[in-house]
Amino acid sequence: MVSEYRLTNGIKVVCDPIANSNSVAFGVWVTVGSQNEKKENNGIAHMIEHMVFKGTKKRSAVQIADEIADVGGNIDAYTSKEVTSYYAWVLPENLNKTIDLLSDMLLHSQFFEEEFEKEKSIVMEEIDMYKDSPEDVVHEMLQKKVWEPHPLGFLISGERDTVEKFTREDIRQFMKTYYTADRIILSVAGNFNPTEVTAQLEEAFGEFPVSKGIAELDAPVFKPAIYIEEKDIEQMHINLVFDSINNIAKERYTFVVLNSILGGSVNSRMFMKIREEMGIAYAIYSYGSSYRKAGLFHIYAGVNPSQVENCIRAMGEQIRLFAKEGPTKAELIRAKEQIKTDLMIQGESTKGHMNSNAKELRQFGKVIPLRHTLDLVNQVEREDVLYAMERYFTLEKAGIALVGNLEWRTGREESLEWIYGLLAG
Repeated sequence: MVSEYRLTNGIKVVCDPIANSNSVAFGVWVTVGSQNEKKENNGIAHMIEHMVFKGTKKRSAVQIADEIADVGGNIDAYTSKEVTSYYAWVLPENLNKTIDLLSDMLLHSQFFEEEFEKEKSIVMEEIDMYKDSPEDVVHEMLQKKVWEPHPLGFLISGERDTVEKFTREDIRQFMKTYYTADRIILSVAGNFNPTEVTAQLEEAFGEFPVSKGIAELDAPVFKPAIYIEEKDIEQMHINLVFDSINNIAKERYTFVVLNSILGGSVNSRMFMKIREEMGIAYAIYSYGSSYRKAGLFHIYAGVNPSQVENCIRAMGEQIRLFAKEGPTKAELIRAKEQIKTDLMIQGESTKGHMNSNAKELRQFGKVIPLRHTLDLVNQVEREDVLYAMERYFTLEKAGIALVGNLEWRTGREESLEWIYGLLAG
């Protein structure tokens, strides 16, 4: 039975004991990410995520690494645009050690000078790695472009010249502002004793202070835009993007079904047309990236430069046909079964439970039973998909990014009108 409660300082906790489980997952979710930054400190949330592994008052970086290995090596973290998550997936007998370690890292990190300078170099190498990946660039840079200058479009890692200027005091002040009890969720799922864990979480995380609250950001305004970057590689990477829903919108299940049929599966319309029938792309897929206040819907393809125009035309053709015809009965049934299967399989994992519980508590203020989610997926009808296509997929309001070999360029591709002409067929 899933239970939700608060520590005495207000931290939200969700406990999900799972009978007969052989593992337990524990996560600390902090509502802070790149959207909470300014241009001058873009990348600082990600930098903090790195630095908390580099030493506390009672543990050195080496001791932290050794203790992570001692409990199985499954402690990690990530930073997104809206949240920073620290999580572990361990055997039940190692949960106490894991909670103690993570709370120490988040409450008592020292940001030692030597470790700080070393980690800045590592983060800058990570930035270079992403810039060398055209599939990352084509997504991240277009999102930045269509939402400019809103911080929701900021790169999570920041830029080299910004990261290089960070000081230890910058890190401390940012963490002091955002790592507060009212912005934290603790999620536990698997084989554990709820009474014992409740007491330990109070002791381990009760020190977090309560803030006076931080004003929420306004929603970004989507502006159709074109981003082009030349890279000396064999392929051209294409990302087509549309303004879309936020992650609490009532249409969210419609979009999950829509995505599966349009480009989110190996039998989707985009995949079958552009890869299987035309044979011009190895990778072709769609996905939604939704946040608290806004969202985008992406369609990606990697093609030979000579096939750029053919691919964009085919993308436009599939969107127009889908918006006109809607899904067939067979497509709706198949998409729903795929989605329900994915949800059920995820529900068999303690890590999946921990993640979904924390995510739902953060977004909706409560944990939504899996059965209710499955029912909402089942309720999506053809008319719902048609309405979403009509409302959100206006070809003349799309944005596009092209990253790769530009030898094919005609001189017209700097203009969105050129793209809209191709999409219109």
